[in-house]
Amino acid sequence: MSNLLEVLITCDSNNTLWTCSIWDSHTGTNLMTYKGGGTAENHTLSFIGSDYLAVVQKTKPVLHVWPLNSQQTVQGMRFILPGKASAFAVTPDGSYCVAGIEEKIYLWQISSGSLLTIINRHYQKVNLLKFTSDGRFFISAAEDGMVMVWSLATVAANPEVELVTQTIAGQHDPAYIFSDHSLPVTDLYISKTGMHGRLFTVSSDRSCKVYDLTCGEMLLNLIFDEPLSAIVLDVLELNAFIGTTEGKIFQCSLTNPPRNRDVLVNNGDNMNIFSSHTKAVTCLSISLNGDILMSGSNDEQLILWHIRSRQPVRVIRHKGPITNAFFTTNYDAIYKQDFTPGIVLHSLERTLEKNSENVSEIEVLVKKDSNFWPTCGDMSIDTTHYDSFAATEVDIVSKQNETKLKEELEKMKLINSNLYALSIQNTLKTIPIELEKKKITVHKKKKNKSHLK
Repeated sequence: MSNLLEVLITCDSNNTLWTCSIWDSHTGTNLMTYKGGGTAENHTLSFIGSDYLAVVQKTKPVLHVWPLNSQQTVQGMRFILPGKASAFAVTPDGSYCVAGIEEKIYLWQISSGSLLTIINRHYQKVNLLKFTSDGRFFISAAEDGMVMVWSLATVAANPEVELVTQTIAGQHDPAYIFSDHSLPVTDLYISKTGMHGRLFTVSSDRSCKVYDLTCGEMLLNLIFDEPLSAIVLDVLELNAFIGTTEGKIFQCSLTNPPRNRDVLVNNGDNMNIFSSHTKAVTCLSISLNGDILMSGSNDEQLILWHIRSRQPVRVIRHKGPITNAFFTTNYDAIYKQDFTPGIVLHSLERTLEKNSENVSEIEVLVKKDSNFWPTCGDMSIDTTHYDSFAATEVDIVSKQNETKLKEELEKMKLINSNLYALSIQNTLKTIPIELEKKKITVHKKKKNKSHLK
Protein backbone atom coordinates (compact mmCIF):
# COMPACT_ATOMS: atom_id res chain seq x y z
CA MET A 1 0.00 0.00 0.00
CA SER A 2 3.01 2.28 -0.17
CA ASN A 3 1.96 3.33 -3.69
CA LEU A 4 -0.99 5.29 -2.31
CA LEU A 5 -0.68 9.05 -2.56
CA GLU A 6 -2.92 9.84 0.42
CA VAL A 7 -4.34 8.05 3.44
CA LEU A 8 -6.89 8.78 6.13
CA ILE A 9 -5.95 8.87 9.82
CA THR A 10 -8.59 8.77 12.58
CA CYS A 11 -9.03 8.59 16.36
CA ASP A 12 -12.15 7.85 18.40
CA SER A 13 -13.04 7.98 22.07
CA ASN A 14 -13.17 4.18 22.39
CA ASN A 15 -9.62 2.97 22.89
CA THR A 16 -10.25 -0.76 23.31
CA LEU A 17 -8.80 -1.73 19.93
CA TRP A 18 -6.47 1.17 19.08
CA THR A 19 -5.84 4.84 19.73
CA CYS A 20 -5.11 5.90 16.14
CA SER A 21 -5.67 4.15 12.85
CA ILE A 22 -4.64 4.72 9.24
CA TRP A 23 -7.12 3.84 6.47
CA ASP A 24 -7.16 3.50 2.72
CA SER A 25 -9.89 5.96 1.76
CA HIS A 26 -10.53 4.22 -1.58
CA THR A 27 -11.35 0.79 -0.15
CA GLY A 28 -11.94 1.42 3.57
CA THR A 29 -9.12 -0.97 4.48
CA ASN A 30 -7.29 -0.55 7.78
CA LEU A 31 -3.59 -0.14 6.96
CA MET A 32 -2.03 0.53 10.38
CA THR A 33 -3.07 0.88 14.03
CA TYR A 34 -1.34 2.56 16.96
CA LYS A 35 -2.11 1.24 20.41
CA GLY A 36 -1.53 2.09 24.04
CA GLY A 37 -2.37 5.79 23.97
CA GLY A 38 -5.74 5.79 25.71
CA THR A 39 -8.41 8.16 24.44
CA ALA A 40 -7.11 10.93 22.21
CA GLU A 41 -8.04 14.53 22.96
CA ASN A 42 -9.90 16.45 20.25
CA HIS A 43 -7.75 18.22 17.64
CA THR A 44 -4.43 17.03 19.11
CA LEU A 45 -3.34 14.39 16.58
CA SER A 46 -0.15 15.58 14.86
CA PHE A 47 2.80 14.28 12.86
CA ILE A 48 6.31 15.05 14.09
CA GLY A 49 8.07 15.54 10.79
CA SER A 50 7.74 12.37 8.72
CA ASP A 51 8.94 10.00 11.44
CA TYR A 52 6.55 10.06 14.40
CA LEU A 53 2.88 10.37 15.27
CA ALA A 54 1.85 12.17 18.48
CA VAL A 55 -1.42 12.61 20.36
CA VAL A 56 -2.43 13.89 23.79
CA GLN A 57 -4.30 11.56 26.14
CA LYS A 58 -7.63 12.96 27.26
CA THR A 59 -7.60 11.80 30.87
CA LYS A 60 -3.91 12.12 31.76
CA PRO A 61 -1.16 14.76 31.31
CA VAL A 62 0.73 12.50 28.91
CA LEU A 63 1.84 12.93 25.31
CA HIS A 64 2.00 9.61 23.44
CA VAL A 65 4.44 9.31 20.53
CA TRP A 66 4.66 6.39 18.07
CA PRO A 67 7.22 5.68 15.35
CA LEU A 68 5.24 5.52 12.11
CA ASN A 69 6.17 1.87 11.54
CA SER A 70 5.37 0.63 15.07
CA GLN A 71 2.12 -0.09 16.87
CA GLN A 72 3.75 0.58 20.25
CA THR A 73 4.83 3.93 21.62
CA VAL A 74 8.45 5.06 21.79
CA GLN A 75 10.32 2.83 24.22
CA GLY A 76 12.43 4.12 27.10
CA MET A 77 11.01 7.63 27.04
CA ARG A 78 7.90 9.23 28.56
CA PHE A 79 6.54 12.62 27.66
CA ILE A 80 4.90 14.04 30.79
CA LEU A 81 3.13 17.38 30.42
CA PRO A 82 2.70 20.00 33.18
CA GLY A 83 -1.04 19.32 33.09
CA LYS A 84 -3.84 17.81 31.01
CA ALA A 85 -3.61 19.41 27.58
CA SER A 86 -6.67 20.45 25.61
CA ALA A 87 -4.78 21.48 22.45
CA PHE A 88 -1.55 20.43 20.76
CA ALA A 89 0.32 21.24 17.54
CA VAL A 90 3.74 20.62 15.96
CA THR A 91 5.61 22.70 13.40
CA PRO A 92 5.66 21.18 9.89
CA ASP A 93 9.38 20.41 10.16
CA GLY A 94 9.00 18.78 13.59
CA SER A 95 11.27 21.22 15.46
CA TYR A 96 8.86 22.78 17.96
CA CYS A 97 5.57 21.90 19.60
CA VAL A 98 2.98 23.86 21.54
CA ALA A 99 0.38 22.62 24.00
CA GLY A 100 -2.61 24.36 25.53
CA ILE A 101 -2.97 23.53 29.24
CA GLU A 102 -5.90 25.36 30.83
CA GLU A 103 -5.51 29.01 29.74
CA LYS A 104 -1.71 28.78 29.20
CA ILE A 105 0.30 27.89 26.09
CA TYR A 106 3.57 25.97 26.53
CA LEU A 107 6.27 25.98 23.84
CA TRP A 108 8.99 23.29 23.64
CA GLN A 109 11.93 22.54 21.41
CA ILE A 110 11.45 18.87 20.54
CA SER A 111 15.08 17.84 20.02
CA SER A 112 16.24 19.16 23.41
CA GLY A 113 12.97 19.05 25.35
CA SER A 114 13.60 22.63 26.51
CA LEU A 115 10.56 24.56 27.66
CA LEU A 116 11.11 27.88 25.91
CA THR A 117 8.22 29.92 27.26
CA ILE A 118 4.76 29.89 28.79
CA ILE A 119 2.19 32.25 27.28
CA ASN A 120 -0.59 33.40 29.55
CA ARG A 121 -2.87 35.71 27.57
CA HIS A 122 -6.12 33.77 27.33
CA TYR A 123 -8.71 33.96 30.09
CA GLN A 124 -10.22 30.51 29.66
CA LYS A 125 -9.15 27.07 28.46
CA VAL A 126 -7.31 26.93 25.13
CA ASN A 127 -9.26 24.83 22.61
CA LEU A 128 -7.20 24.97 19.44
CA LEU A 129 -3.59 25.42 18.35
CA LYS A 130 -2.48 25.37 14.71
CA PHE A 131 0.68 26.34 12.84
CA THR A 132 0.83 28.05 9.48
CA SER A 133 2.16 26.09 6.52
CA ASP A 134 5.64 27.62 6.82
CA GLY A 135 5.81 27.15 10.60
CA ARG A 136 6.61 30.81 11.30
CA PHE A 137 3.36 31.58 13.13
CA PHE A 138 0.81 29.68 15.19
CA ILE A 139 -2.76 30.56 16.10
CA SER A 140 -4.52 29.87 19.38
CA ALA A 141 -8.25 29.87 20.10
CA ALA A 142 -9.92 29.47 23.48
CA GLU A 143 -13.25 29.20 25.23
CA ASP A 144 -13.17 32.94 25.94
CA GLY A 145 -13.92 33.50 22.23
CA MET A 146 -10.52 35.08 21.55
CA VAL A 147 -8.24 34.13 18.66
CA MET A 148 -4.58 35.16 18.81
CA VAL A 149 -1.83 34.98 16.19
CA TRP A 150 1.70 34.43 17.52
CA SER A 151 5.12 34.70 15.90
CA LEU A 152 7.21 31.64 16.76
CA ALA A 153 10.52 33.53 16.56
CA THR A 154 9.25 36.34 18.79
CA VAL A 155 7.77 34.02 21.41
CA ALA A 156 10.70 31.60 21.55
CA ALA A 157 13.44 34.24 21.67
CA ASN A 158 14.46 35.61 25.05
CA PRO A 159 16.17 39.01 25.04
CA GLU A 160 19.89 38.68 25.76
CA VAL A 161 19.30 35.01 26.62
CA GLU A 162 18.41 35.96 30.15
CA LEU A 163 16.99 33.53 32.68
CA VAL A 164 13.23 33.14 32.21
CA THR A 165 11.24 32.31 35.33
CA GLN A 166 7.61 31.48 35.97
CA THR A 167 6.88 35.02 37.12
CA ILE A 168 8.09 36.87 34.02
CA ALA A 169 6.96 34.25 31.50
CA GLY A 170 4.13 34.92 29.10
CA GLN A 171 4.87 38.63 28.66
CA HIS A 172 4.70 38.37 24.87
CA ASP A 173 2.43 40.34 22.58
CA PRO A 174 0.62 38.50 19.79
CA ALA A 175 0.70 39.73 16.22
CA TYR A 176 -3.12 39.92 16.14
CA ILE A 177 -5.93 39.55 18.64
CA PHE A 178 -9.44 38.79 17.33
CA SER A 179 -12.16 39.04 19.96
CA ASP A 180 -15.28 39.07 17.77
CA HIS A 181 -16.73 35.75 18.96
CA SER A 182 -18.98 35.80 22.01
CA LEU A 183 -18.82 32.05 22.73
CA PRO A 184 -16.03 29.41 22.59
CA VAL A 185 -14.24 28.96 19.26
CA THR A 186 -14.74 25.38 18.09
CA ASP A 187 -12.54 25.17 14.98
CA LEU A 188 -10.33 27.24 12.69
CA TYR A 189 -8.73 26.93 9.26
CA ILE A 190 -5.59 28.68 7.98
CA SER A 191 -4.98 29.29 4.28
CA LYS A 192 -2.15 27.42 2.60
CA THR A 193 -0.40 30.76 2.05
CA GLY A 194 -0.08 31.30 5.80
CA MET A 195 0.18 34.93 6.87
CA HIS A 196 -0.42 36.04 3.29
CA GLY A 197 -3.83 34.35 3.26
CA ARG A 198 -6.97 34.21 5.36
CA LEU A 199 -8.11 32.78 8.66
CA PHE A 200 -11.52 31.12 9.07
CA THR A 201 -12.99 30.59 12.55
CA VAL A 202 -16.27 29.01 13.67
CA SER A 203 -17.83 29.24 17.10
CA SER A 204 -20.72 28.12 19.23
CA ASP A 205 -22.21 31.60 18.75
CA ARG A 206 -23.41 30.35 15.31
CA SER A 207 -21.04 32.56 13.34
CA CYS A 208 -18.20 31.94 10.90
CA LYS A 209 -15.73 34.79 10.58
CA VAL A 210 -13.14 35.36 7.85
CA TYR A 211 -10.03 37.43 8.61
CA ASP A 212 -7.27 38.79 6.40
CA LEU A 213 -3.98 37.85 8.08
CA THR A 214 -1.97 40.43 6.14
CA CYS A 215 -3.74 43.37 7.80
CA GLY A 216 -5.75 41.77 10.62
CA GLU A 217 -9.17 42.93 9.42
CA MET A 218 -12.39 40.92 9.39
CA LEU A 219 -13.60 40.41 5.82
CA LEU A 220 -16.82 38.45 6.30
CA ASN A 221 -19.17 37.35 9.07
CA LEU A 222 -21.53 34.48 8.24
CA ILE A 223 -24.34 33.93 10.74
CA PHE A 224 -26.12 30.55 10.79
CA ASP A 225 -29.18 29.13 12.55
CA GLU A 226 -27.21 26.42 14.37
CA PRO A 227 -24.05 26.34 16.51
CA LEU A 228 -20.98 25.56 14.39
CA SER A 229 -18.41 22.91 15.22
CA ALA A 230 -16.00 22.36 12.29
CA ILE A 231 -14.73 24.03 9.13
CA VAL A 232 -12.54 23.17 6.14
CA LEU A 233 -11.91 24.66 2.70
CA ASP A 234 -11.47 22.92 -0.62
CA VAL A 235 -8.15 22.63 -2.40
CA LEU A 236 -8.44 25.94 -4.24
CA GLU A 237 -10.06 27.61 -1.19
CA LEU A 238 -13.09 28.66 -3.19
CA ASN A 239 -15.69 26.85 -1.07
CA ALA A 240 -16.03 26.56 2.70
CA PHE A 241 -17.56 23.47 4.29
CA ILE A 242 -18.99 24.23 7.74
CA GLY A 243 -20.22 21.53 10.12
CA THR A 244 -22.83 22.15 12.80
CA THR A 245 -23.75 20.56 16.11
CA GLU A 246 -26.96 19.24 14.50
CA GLY A 247 -25.03 17.06 12.03
CA LYS A 248 -25.42 19.20 8.91
CA ILE A 249 -22.58 20.38 6.68
CA PHE A 250 -23.09 23.62 4.75
CA GLN A 251 -21.17 24.42 1.57
CA CYS A 252 -20.62 28.17 1.13
CA SER A 253 -19.16 29.55 -2.07
CA LEU A 254 -16.61 32.34 -1.66
CA THR A 255 -16.53 33.29 -5.33
CA ASN A 256 -19.57 35.60 -5.07
CA PRO A 257 -18.89 37.85 -2.08
CA PRO A 258 -21.88 39.70 -0.64
CA ARG A 259 -22.04 43.48 -0.47
CA ASN A 260 -22.38 43.52 3.31
CA ARG A 261 -19.83 42.19 5.73
CA ASP A 262 -22.49 40.55 7.92
CA VAL A 263 -24.57 37.92 6.12
CA LEU A 264 -27.40 35.85 7.58
CA VAL A 265 -27.35 32.33 6.15
CA ASN A 266 -30.62 30.36 6.16
CA ASN A 267 -31.23 26.75 5.22
CA GLY A 268 -33.34 27.77 2.22
CA ASP A 269 -30.85 30.13 0.60
CA ASN A 270 -30.06 27.75 -2.28
CA MET A 271 -27.20 26.26 -0.27
CA ASN A 272 -25.62 22.89 -0.72
CA ILE A 273 -26.18 20.85 2.44
CA PHE A 274 -24.63 17.48 3.28
CA SER A 275 -27.02 15.81 5.70
CA SER A 276 -26.50 12.29 7.02
CA HIS A 277 -25.01 12.66 10.49
CA THR A 278 -27.33 12.54 13.49
CA LYS A 279 -24.99 14.24 15.97
CA ALA A 280 -22.43 17.03 16.00
CA VAL A 281 -19.79 17.10 13.26
CA THR A 282 -16.34 17.12 14.90
CA CYS A 283 -13.88 16.79 11.98
CA LEU A 284 -13.82 17.87 8.34
CA SER A 285 -11.12 17.32 5.73
CA ILE A 286 -10.75 17.45 1.94
CA SER A 287 -8.85 14.91 -0.15
CA LEU A 288 -5.82 16.06 -2.12
CA ASN A 289 -7.64 15.80 -5.45
CA GLY A 290 -10.51 17.93 -4.15
CA ASP A 291 -13.26 15.41 -4.97
CA ILE A 292 -13.92 13.82 -1.56
CA LEU A 293 -15.08 15.47 1.66
CA MET A 294 -14.46 13.56 4.89
CA SER A 295 -16.70 14.21 7.91
CA GLY A 296 -16.40 12.68 11.37
CA SER A 297 -19.14 12.96 13.97
CA ASN A 298 -20.16 12.07 17.49
CA ASP A 299 -22.54 9.48 15.99
CA GLU A 300 -19.48 7.17 15.58
CA GLN A 301 -19.55 7.47 11.78
CA LEU A 302 -16.91 8.70 9.39
CA ILE A 303 -18.48 9.50 6.01
CA LEU A 304 -16.70 10.13 2.71
CA TRP A 305 -18.79 12.40 0.45
CA HIS A 306 -18.57 13.05 -3.27
CA ILE A 307 -18.61 16.84 -3.27
CA ARG A 308 -20.28 17.50 -6.63
CA SER A 309 -23.17 15.12 -6.10
CA ARG A 310 -23.28 15.56 -2.28
CA GLN A 311 -23.76 11.80 -1.92
CA PRO A 312 -21.95 9.57 0.60
CA VAL A 313 -19.43 7.32 -1.11
CA ARG A 314 -18.29 5.27 1.89
CA VAL A 315 -19.06 5.00 5.60
CA ILE A 316 -16.37 3.84 8.05
CA ARG A 317 -17.94 3.01 11.40
CA HIS A 318 -16.00 3.41 14.64
CA LYS A 319 -16.60 2.23 18.18
CA GLY A 320 -16.98 5.72 19.66
CA PRO A 321 -17.32 9.42 18.80
CA ILE A 322 -14.62 10.55 16.41
CA THR A 323 -12.13 12.97 17.96
CA ASN A 324 -9.51 13.39 15.21
CA ALA A 325 -9.67 12.65 11.49
CA PHE A 326 -7.99 14.13 8.43
CA PHE A 327 -6.44 13.28 5.05
CA THR A 328 -2.66 13.23 4.83
CA THR A 329 0.00 12.27 2.35
CA ASN A 330 1.15 8.69 2.55
CA TYR A 331 4.43 8.30 4.44
CA ASP A 332 6.83 5.63 3.24
CA ALA A 333 8.04 5.01 6.82
CA ILE A 334 4.69 3.41 7.72
CA TYR A 335 5.50 0.30 5.68
CA LYS A 336 9.18 -0.07 6.53
CA GLN A 337 10.25 -2.52 9.21
CA ASP A 338 13.51 -0.75 9.91
CA PHE A 339 14.07 2.95 9.42
CA THR A 340 16.24 5.52 11.13
CA PRO A 341 14.23 8.61 12.16
CA GLY A 342 15.71 11.95 11.28
CA ILE A 343 14.20 13.73 14.29
CA VAL A 344 15.69 13.45 17.78
CA LEU A 345 13.20 13.18 20.65
CA HIS A 346 13.78 14.26 24.24
CA SER A 347 11.61 14.18 27.34
CA LEU A 348 9.84 17.51 27.85
CA GLU A 349 10.69 19.88 30.66
CA ARG A 350 7.80 20.79 32.93
CA THR A 351 8.98 24.08 34.45
CA LEU A 352 10.98 27.12 33.44
CA GLU A 353 12.97 27.22 36.67
CA LYS A 354 16.60 26.49 35.79
CA ASN A 355 20.02 27.21 37.14
CA SER A 356 21.68 30.18 35.50
CA GLU A 357 24.60 27.94 34.53
CA ASN A 358 22.36 25.69 32.42
CA VAL A 359 20.84 28.48 30.34
CA SER A 360 21.95 28.13 26.73
CA GLU A 361 21.23 30.06 23.61
CA ILE A 362 18.73 28.41 21.26
CA GLU A 363 18.60 29.20 17.58
CA VAL A 364 15.12 29.43 16.09
CA LEU A 365 15.35 28.34 12.46
CA VAL A 366 12.46 29.68 10.42
CA LYS A 367 11.58 28.68 6.86
CA LYS A 368 10.59 31.65 4.73
CA ASP A 369 9.11 29.67 1.87
CA SER A 370 5.51 28.48 2.04
CA ASN A 371 4.51 25.05 0.82
CA PHE A 372 1.19 25.65 -0.89
CA TRP A 373 0.56 21.96 -1.54
CA PRO A 374 1.52 18.96 0.56
CA THR A 375 4.53 17.00 -0.62
CA CYS A 376 4.48 13.25 -0.90
CA GLY A 377 8.06 12.88 0.31
CA ASP A 378 10.09 9.87 -0.77
CA MET A 379 7.41 7.79 -2.46
CA SER A 380 8.15 4.23 -3.46
CA ILE A 381 6.95 4.92 -7.00
CA ASP A 382 9.95 5.60 -9.21
CA THR A 383 8.87 8.49 -11.41
CA THR A 384 12.16 8.89 -13.25
CA HIS A 385 11.14 6.35 -15.87
CA TYR A 386 7.83 8.07 -16.42
CA ASP A 387 9.46 11.48 -16.55
CA SER A 388 12.04 10.32 -19.09
CA PHE A 389 9.37 8.57 -21.12
CA ALA A 390 7.20 11.68 -21.09
CA ALA A 391 10.18 13.83 -22.06
CA THR A 392 11.08 11.58 -25.01
CA GLU A 393 7.45 11.50 -26.11
CA VAL A 394 7.28 15.28 -25.99
CA ASP A 395 10.51 15.51 -28.00
CA ILE A 396 9.16 13.15 -30.66
CA VAL A 397 5.92 15.11 -30.99
CA SER A 398 7.77 18.42 -31.20
CA LYS A 399 10.11 17.05 -33.89
CA GLN A 400 7.16 15.77 -35.91
CA ASN A 401 5.47 19.14 -35.69
CA GLU A 402 8.68 20.84 -36.70
CA THR A 403 9.08 18.66 -39.82
CA LYS A 404 5.45 19.30 -40.80
CA LEU A 405 5.93 23.04 -40.45
CA LYS A 406 9.09 22.91 -42.53
CA GLU A 407 7.32 20.96 -45.31
CA GLU A 408 4.44 23.43 -45.34
CA LEU A 409 6.88 26.31 -45.44
CA GLU A 410 8.68 24.80 -48.44
CA LYS A 411 5.35 24.32 -50.22
CA MET A 412 4.40 27.93 -49.56
CA LYS A 413 7.75 29.11 -50.90
CA LEU A 414 7.29 27.03 -54.07
CA ILE A 415 3.77 28.34 -54.60
CA ASN A 416 4.95 31.89 -54.03
CA SER A 417 7.79 31.55 -56.53
CA ASN A 418 5.43 30.01 -59.12
CA LEU A 419 2.94 32.83 -58.65
CA TYR A 420 5.71 35.39 -59.00
CA ALA A 421 7.00 33.77 -62.21
CA LEU A 422 3.50 33.55 -63.66
CA SER A 423 2.72 37.17 -62.89
CA ILE A 424 5.96 38.34 -64.52
CA GLN A 425 5.29 36.15 -67.58
CA ASN A 426 1.80 37.58 -67.97
CA THR A 427 3.03 41.14 -67.67
CA LEU A 428 5.75 40.54 -70.28
CA LYS A 429 3.20 39.02 -72.71
CA THR A 430 0.84 41.98 -72.49
CA ILE A 431 3.53 44.56 -73.41
CA PRO A 432 4.16 43.48 -77.10
CA ILE A 433 0.45 43.08 -77.76
CA GLU A 434 -0.18 46.67 -76.71
CA LEU A 435 2.73 47.87 -78.93
CA GLU A 436 1.30 45.99 -81.94
CA LYS A 437 -2.07 47.59 -81.31
CA LYS A 438 -0.49 51.04 -81.24
CA LYS A 439 1.43 50.35 -84.51
CA ILE A 440 -1.73 49.19 -86.26
CA THR A 441 -3.68 52.28 -85.19
CA VAL A 442 -0.87 54.59 -86.37
CA HIS A 443 -0.67 52.81 -89.75
CA LYS A 444 -4.42 53.13 -90.27
CA LYS A 445 -4.31 56.85 -89.52
CA LYS A 446 -1.55 57.35 -92.13
CA LYS A 447 -3.56 55.50 -94.77
CA ASN A 448 -6.61 57.61 -94.11
CA LYS A 449 -4.59 60.80 -94.50
CA SER A 450 -3.13 59.62 -97.82
CA HIS A 451 -6.61 58.86 -99.23
CA LEU A 452 -7.88 62.27 -98.25
CA LYS A 453 -5.05 63.93 -100.15
